Amino acid sequence: MPRRRGESGRRDARPAEPLGSLSQAGGPVAPGTEACQQCGETNLTRIRMTLASGRPAVFVSCPSCERTGWFALDGDGTPLPRDEVVPGDDR
Repeated sequence: MPRRRGESGRRDARPAEPLGSLSQAGGPVAPGTEACQQCGETNLTRIRMTLASGRPAVFVSCPSCERTGWFALDGDGTPLPRDEVVPGDDR
């Protein structure tokens, strides 16, 4: 593939950001996400992100019983209500 003008072919000097993995631990566990609140499974899928409000949260999914939920990283372990996760949703 031809290079565009201004591209030197060298990579950025900064180290590459490691890619995340759903199967690898990524820091401390958010309150309420240590185990599934329905079946007790501890091997959960956890995806950290920031909600539209700017609040850091983690989405949790249980592979055993398929329960899902959103939890605030700075919360008390209570799942977040749907209207806080998906603002404007009229379901």
